[in-house]
Amino acid sequence: MRDIPKTPIARAFAGLAAFAAVAAALLVNATAAGPALAAETFPSKPVTMLVAFPPGGPADVLARAMQPSMAKALGQPLIIENLPGAGGALAVQRLLAKPADGYTLIMGSPNEAILAPLSNASAKYKPEELALIAPISTHPLVVMARNDLPYASLEELIAAAKKPGSQSLTFGSPGHGSMYHIVSEYLAQTTGAKLLHVPYKGATPMMQDLVGQQIDITILPNLGASIQLLESHKIKAIDVLDTQRMRTLPDVPAISESGIARKSEFVHSIWLAVMSKAGIPEDRLRVLLEASQQAIQSPEMVKALALSGTVPMKPQPLADSAKFYVQETEKFKKMARSIQLTAQ
Repeated sequence: MRDIPKTPIARAFAGLAAFAAVAAALLVNATAAGPALAAETFPSKPVTMLVAFPPGGPADVLARAMQPSMAKALGQPLIIENLPGAGGALAVQRLLAKPADGYTLIMGSPNEAILAPLSNASAKYKPEELALIAPISTHPLVVMARNDLPYASLEELIAAAKKPGSQSLTFGSPGHGSMYHIVSEYLAQTTGAKLLHVPYKGATPMMQDLVGQQIDITILPNLGASIQLLESHKIKAIDVLDTQRMRTLPDVPAISESGIARKSEFVHSIWLAVMSKAGIPEDRLRVLLEASQQAIQSPEMVKALALSGTVPMKPQPLADSAKFYVQETEKFKKMARSIQLTAQ
């Protein structure tokens, strides 16, 4: 039988049918590759890590120490972007404005992740909108005092501040609603000590006033400028809010050694972690976790952690990090409610 010549329309339909068949085959192959394909293609462009504080601070130093090794593990550049302001809330809000695709991270701590939205009226987010990927380091808080304060321990200070007729002692913090403010207020409320809060816009002016004996005490991690001020005896440390003494402050008693009632409630450390917006696909989170853990164990990072005096946190699975973040969030929310913290 003789073939009937195809019209232009028939030839067009035949071409479309062939194209559809090829497209269907490609779709089947892509579906079969599934998560493995997604894992192989992430990341395909540079990743940004936000730091909520100015260059030179502990968070910035550790982020930059991680940068080379983490970039190598990801196979893409890691860009460090400092975005200070609003107690860290500015950087978090930048993070949350980005898609939940794993290309924007933050070097996070309880201050900006959990406490800023509880104390800062301009922080329009909730702690649950963030996710903790990889814990990096932790550092106990230290009770520091002006040099001429006549108390050798926190136990002596609290006893003096509870005496009838005694004046309130002043405590400084780097800002309303910071972890250091909340811990100090909770200490006063729980022990009955009369402590008056003096808020500052940052740690630098506060430490200047502590050196100048304008305030009595503050509670901070022994990092950065605090180390030099203690070593030069311009201020003194009277207690470590931990279960054991610090290697860098061997002569300063731990809270566990005191006779303060409910002392287990005053064990506090500030932590740093690689964090992200919640909702990132788990296969991408695993890539970020592995890269972060490789970077944390790099020689550059080990050196930076040792110089800063911070304690490295043990690597852990994503599920454990998520559980830890929930526990920390609930702990600080409870403390904030207890001292009737209000957003300003």
